[in-house]
Amino acid sequence: MKRFLWLGWVAFLLLIWTGCGDVFRPIIIPNPPTFPNPRAAHTVLTVNDNGSISHGSALVVDVSGDSEVSVADVGVTPVHAVQQSANQVLVVNTAVTGLNVPTTTCLVTINNQDLNVCPSLTKLAFSSTVIGSTSTISLPIYSGANFVALAPSDTTAYVTLPTYPPDPTHPQTIVPSVGVVNTQSNTMVATIPVQTNPFALAVTPDKSKLYVACDPLTPGVCSMTAFNTLDRSSRAINGTLSSAPIWLSVRSDSQRVFVLEANGTLAWLDTTSTAGPDTLAETSVSVPGATTMVYDGLLNRLYIPGGIPGGPQLAIVDASQSAPQLLKMVPIPPFTLLNLPSVDATAAAVAALPDGSRAYAASYAVLPSDFTVSAVSGDGTTATYAYTLTAGHDLTPGVAVTVTGTGSEFDGTFLVSGIVSGTAACPGKCFLVPNATTSAGAAGSGTASNIFPQVTVVDTSSNTIKTTAAINGFPDATDPSSIFFVPICATTRFRFSMGAGGDSSRAYLASCDGGGIDVIDTSTDSFLVNLPAPFSARPPIPPSVQQPPQNPVFLIAGP
Repeated sequence: MKRFLWLGWVAFLLLIWTGCGDVFRPIIIPNPPTFPNPRAAHTVLTVNDNGSISHGSALVVDVSGDSEVSVADVGVTPVHAVQQSANQVLVVNTAVTGLNVPTTTCLVTINNQDLNVCPSLTKLAFSSTVIGSTSTISLPIYSGANFVALAPSDTTAYVTLPTYPPDPTHPQTIVPSVGVVNTQSNTMVATIPVQTNPFALAVTPDKSKLYVACDPLTPGVCSMTAFNTLDRSSRAINGTLSSAPIWLSVRSDSQRVFVLEANGTLAWLDTTSTAGPDTLAETSVSVPGATTMVYDGLLNRLYIPGGIPGGPQLAIVDASQSAPQLLKMVPIPPFTLLNLPSVDATAAAVAALPDGSRAYAASYAVLPSDFTVSAVSGDGTTATYAYTLTAGHDLTPGVAVTVTGTGSEFDGTFLVSGIVSGTAACPGKCFLVPNATTSAGAAGSGTASNIFPQVTVVDTSSNTIKTTAAINGFPDATDPSSIFFVPICATTRFRFSMGAGGDSSRAYLASCDGGGIDVIDTSTDSFLVNLPAPFSARPPIPPSVQQPPQNPVFLIAGP
């Protein structure tokens, strides 16, 4: 009997073994990435201003080819943009505000051009890496829309309306608000009044909460406000800030909102409670002069560029903790000048590579140059100046120089069109300027003072500086006395902005003053090429016969 029981037990085990086999059957737990995933981006996109009486533009750069592949018109005075889905970008256009428009209609004709002078959203629909079509979502006249935000892949966008008049026939009566826009029907469906002029927005990735920062220049109290997106009801916030909130970033799990204050202090909101209230607290992290910050979802950290003169720096903050913790304060190198004291940089923008290996911090300075000219020759179109740098920063193409010499035909202010140093035509150091002289002679001295950017590369494993890449200089477009003056560059919030290619092969720096995009090759961490923005409606700046480029005011990674 025992023998039969033993044989039965063996047969049972054999049956189980043969039934299961040796095939591994994994259990799949879906974990879709939050979109837009920066590693899926094949393009970067700049929003370019074209003056207050012309349509701005969106310029698309293909990451793989370092080429401009698409341009489309947007509204008047574009200021900000956000990627909505895998093939759609929203651009917010401020247009014309207040009593500058003597009408309550949106369409007017200026210089034989039909313009929508109302604020608007331009919806860019992509076909692969090019813009396939555009559509316009009109916003209330005079409302001064200047920022747009939404949860990933959502069809509801939120737009700041700091000068919104409920009755457009009485634009003096203003109710600062946030506009709620349905991007499927292309209509604004509601407004949410806020206490003071809204300045920046953030929506949690789970689409449940909206946070509003306010303009620090607004008279009166400037504080955080929050809303539940389901019914647009207010959310209570426990805690106070020491200065105005000017920038917001949301952690990918929707449990934390990070707040950059006008005095450079980093604060944070605990948003875990569904019903609220949210708890607001300040950290000990302070980056005076900071105006923006970037959240890196891969490494779960914040990058905050800023610093007052004498201490420009990049704060690297661990955002994964219950309360954010400072990892490293990385100093931004100053500019070292020949025979002159070093000049502090102004940290302005930052981007993180999607592969998590490096962060790129852009900074700039207005740098002097002094040089002597030993000889000048011309062919009737271009003059070649042989020079020696005596102090300051070396000359680069695009820099304005003033040359004063013994021959009057060589005196004047020129834009350097090229550097031909070390060539057969100029074994020493020479620069070219448009100059019709055909004479040869010697000029005495020259001066220049222009903006020079640089990009500092930070290794994110050690949080130390790897190198700093120099970028070609250009005239200061914020100087009202200059022929290069562009009003928008003096007032835009994003004078410099950065982004990274989805494959981490490139970092990009857009400069309002420079009128284009500087490309950094991340394999060598060096400057590669400048891609100019589309031609503007402004007249040519002599001696050039071409219209100057438009002025980039914001850059994002695109589809």
